[in-house]
Amino acid sequence: MLSGCKPNEIVATQGVTLHFSADTVYLDTVFSTVGSSTRTVRIINPTNEAVLLNRVALGRGSESPFRFNIDGREGPEVQDLILPAGDSLWIFVEVTAPSGGIEMLHTDSLVIRNQGTVQSIDLVSLAWDAHFHFPTNTLIIPQPAPYADLRLPYSILPAQSTWTDDKPHVVYGYVVVDSGGTLDVLAGARIHFHAQSGLWIASGGQVQFDEADVGSYALPIRIEADRLEPFYDDIAGQWGGLLGGIFVQRGAELHMNNTWMKNGSVGIRCDSVPEGAPANVVIKNSLFTDFSRATIYSGFGHVRLENSVIAHAGLYGLYALGGRVSADHCTFHNQFPAARSTPTVGLFNRYDDGTGTYRYRALNEAHFGNCIITGTQESEVGFGYDAQAPFEYFFEGCLLKLKTNPIPATYNVQDVNFFDQCILNAAPQFILPESRNFALDSASAALGIGLSGPAGRVPMDAMGMLRPSSPDAGALERL
Repeated sequence: MLSGCKPNEIVATQGVTLHFSADTVYLDTVFSTVGSSTRTVRIINPTNEAVLLNRVALGRGSESPFRFNIDGREGPEVQDLILPAGDSLWIFVEVTAPSGGIEMLHTDSLVIRNQGTVQSIDLVSLAWDAHFHFPTNTLIIPQPAPYADLRLPYSILPAQSTWTDDKPHVVYGYVVVDSGGTLDVLAGARIHFHAQSGLWIASGGQVQFDEADVGSYALPIRIEADRLEPFYDDIAGQWGGLLGGIFVQRGAELHMNNTWMKNGSVGIRCDSVPEGAPANVVIKNSLFTDFSRATIYSGFGHVRLENSVIAHAGLYGLYALGGRVSADHCTFHNQFPAARSTPTVGLFNRYDDGTGTYRYRALNEAHFGNCIITGTQESEVGFGYDAQAPFEYFFEGCLLKLKTNPIPATYNVQDVNFFDQCILNAAPQFILPESRNFALDSASAALGIGLSGPAGRVPMDAMGMLRPSSPDAGALERL
């Protein structure tokens, strides 16, 4: 026991009142049965004598959901530690809460005894119970040597599934809505995806978020990562695997209403549809924030957006390669914290197949009505096309961040066949975009610039307010 002392170091023979870096350790909210991140606290010896810690233990012993490590030794009880004079020891604390009620507060204490003096540090954590969806199968995708095969863990949901708001849903791997199956996500539901996880809507499957329209933009369904610590709240790239976050396969449908989707890699990835088919992705009154790559990626899909805000993406807020996309009264704003060289809206009818050869996909429609498209780039709308395939686009009543004299001249902002009554390079003046409040300030250049056509198609804003005869651009009408 005395081997931890320095030569000639005196060990106190009476109890010492130790100091702590905190008298309470608050661990972040966790899901039951899922371990927390680690928190630390220091025990400090303020005296000029070494102190013998006879016992450091959890108050509830082996029944405690908490665990700790001190000086490389693990609890629930550690005995006979030397704390040198004027020195300190770190304690590392974690919690894994048992399943139980929907919400449960867990408390315990670290009890520190030295020569009859007893002190304690309180431990506190809130845990949520949840519906857990774990993979039951693995799809193996062969890769050419020397690359390892790709593995995609997944589980198939029952044919007609409903996710309610009684407690959160936590997904590991991919949950699959199979052909002919449906998933109804009810208003107020919370969905948390683990790293490399997502939702796969197979051909013939359908997913609907708040189909009954009883939720709201202000009180949405939430789709996000499963790290609940405040530090991770707006960190992009936490979930979404090989297929992206929500993968809408060819022949599948996604209808999303009153939903907030955040902090993934690729948000929604939709596959192709035959020309003339109805939209396979329809999004209304929804908010998307903090995606590390593309928020909405359409590969010859058909996407319809209304009253939605797409903010902060590492590459694109909306990437459309061929197909059709239409957006009325939407706000695209990109102030991603890391460097980027891409616009927030990218429209393309071609792509490089990796050999330097272009392949072509007809962009048959890209229609933006009364939208705001802005951000930190000089131009936040990008065009990649040539005459080998159709490339149709039209902006009306929009506030756009866009070069007025591009080189090469890939577009002409004076041509009313493509740009009708748009305002260029003026400040949208959101109230507080850093806090995800994209309502318009009184000085916004987007006030009253909207046209009647898009407003007629979407007569109420994302908050349910009736638009006036001279509506504002964007998803949110100024009060």
